[in-house]
Amino acid sequence: MFRDLFRDKRFIFIFTFIVECILYYLFEYTYFTGEYLLVDIGFAPVAGLMFGPVGALGVACASFICEIIQQMDVFGAFMDSFIMVFMGVFAYKLWYTMFDRTKMDIPRFNSIYNLAKFLTLMFIVSIVYLALLEVSYDTYANFASVYPYHSNLDRFAYFLNHFTFSILLGLLLISGFNTLRIPLQTPKRWITKIKIDYKYFAIAFVILTGIFYMNVFTILENTLVNEFSFILMIIITLLFVLNTRDFNVSYKDKNYSIIEQVILIFMAVMAIALFFFVDFFDLVPQMIWGNADASFRLLCIIAVLTIMILVFSIIHIHYVQNIITDPIYGLINSTKRYGETREIENLDSNLYRRSQDDDEVGVLVKSYYTLTANIKDHLNRIQKATAETERFETEFNVASNIQSNMLPKNFDEFSAERPFEIYAYMNPAKEVGGDFYDFFDNGENNITFVIGDVSGKGIPATLFMVKTMHLIRNHTRFDDDLAEVMENVNDLLCQRNDEELFVTIWIGRLDLESGKLSYVNAGHNPPLIRQKKGDFEYMQGSPDLVSGAIEGIAYNVGEIKLNPGDMVFLYTDGVTEANYDYNGFYGEDRLRDGVNKLKNQKLSEIIGEIKRDIDEFCNNPDQFDDMTMIAIRYDGGNEDD
Repeated sequence: MFRDLFRDKRFIFIFTFIVECILYYLFEYTYFTGEYLLVDIGFAPVAGLMFGPVGALGVACASFICEIIQQMDVFGAFMDSFIMVFMGVFAYKLWYTMFDRTKMDIPRFNSIYNLAKFLTLMFIVSIVYLALLEVSYDTYANFASVYPYHSNLDRFAYFLNHFTFSILLGLLLISGFNTLRIPLQTPKRWITKIKIDYKYFAIAFVILTGIFYMNVFTILENTLVNEFSFILMIIITLLFVLNTRDFNVSYKDKNYSIIEQVILIFMAVMAIALFFFVDFFDLVPQMIWGNADASFRLLCIIAVLTIMILVFSIIHIHYVQNIITDPIYGLINSTKRYGETREIENLDSNLYRRSQDDDEVGVLVKSYYTLTANIKDHLNRIQKATAETERFETEFNVASNIQSNMLPKNFDEFSAERPFEIYAYMNPAKEVGGDFYDFFDNGENNITFVIGDVSGKGIPATLFMVKTMHLIRNHTRFDDDLAEVMENVNDLLCQRNDEELFVTIWIGRLDLESGKLSYVNAGHNPPLIRQKKGDFEYMQGSPDLVSGAIEGIAYNVGEIKLNPGDMVFLYTDGVTEANYDYNGFYGEDRLRDGVNKLKNQKLSEIIGEIKRDIDEFCNNPDQFDDMTMIAIRYDGGNEDD
């Protein structure tokens, strides 16, 4: 809820307005801690740093209203409000422009660099604040009704209030907001006619800070150089605030840092120390200023405690950063780089050195080091396996092309000017398979066509298929008896068949003059046959045993008479046993019905439509089994009565 509220500038204005009213009432209206302890003075730069101009404006409006209620001078109250807005915007812009822009981040104390940057910034802002007070006193006498100013002690007290409480409030609020992950406001691009390199401002602020140092110790008191330096400080600061800002800074929702938790813990320690040891720390201002006002002494105590806590915090943060956070951020950055580049980098020297320690962080770094080594080794093995797989794929593609080229595709050329038409299709389930078909001439008026299905898939089935095709072609060339052909092929396939593969074969020989079709079915699916322009029906009869299983098997030859227009449709079990997620087969009935719907189409269209119907039925790009179809239409001879 708070995250969404602090994205609304109206809520930010109200929030800073209310906080300033509370601080003003406690420390400037009631003076319950005395006239020298003015906590609200340090809130304006913190509000500006966290929320930008809208935060500084909320503080200024609250201060103006409170001072008017106290019946202070109206113009003096307006000048004070202007100073507050100016200080807030100045701190806001100083954070994002005057330091190393390669390390630019929202205000957060996750490193010694950011903490030192914050302290330096608040010191510069406090000097500018004192310069504005000096100029305001010199230009408008009634400004003293807002800021009573009688001595160098008062001047020092205002500076000390501003510097001390801007640090304390900043450490508390910024660390608390980042811990709660409440977003802070970030600057946008702002182009003006003033375009001065920011390094010149840095030089000017350093010189004017030195002059201020001499002024505090009365070296330049009441001199023309003193007055000129304050005016010059105001002019340079105005130019700085109005200078072009040629960049955007976006808020990133990050997890809070361990270091920011440490700062909050030290804030609590300081409060406890102030409560229990206030008398001890009171000795310091007494020794320096004697019987100074009690509230001034309390201010000095808080300032001394703040310095002590900051020193101890920096020492502790340096330890935490070197021992814990830097190694963790190193691991995080290494992991991010791997996510972006997919490359494992070697650990830097600091991380490697921490991996030699036996504490928890050392064990973590050591585990990460081991993990990166394992990832590198695994990636190398993956690369080798990928290269090997690509080589296999290339070889399989070559084998697939070789197998495809072994199957005849000269359908039109083979049947040209002859009384028949033939078409076939084969698609292996893998790159290569065990299905095959073939057709060739046997004499002047006879053609032989064959379809087969080797058990198994892949390379072994392909090699067995090649052997089978070679044997069938060779034996049909010298033997007209299909039974003898198949018996010889079977005996040869059984020899040296240690893998115990077998093949189903349907082979037919068609006499183109008479239409007589002789065939042998060695354990293959029954073909579909269409006769006398009727429908396709499955050919009746029991098949013989598959080839390659048992040596010495006898095969039987069957015969049918084909009339002009009769058709034979052959297929492998990859067609009828095609399935959809194992919930049902395509089946013989669906195949027969599909072929009958297409019986008057061209053979290529029949086979193409059956293939599309199978794909639609399966709804799966992964083919389960090799799929082969061959169709023949006979157009010669005389039709029987």
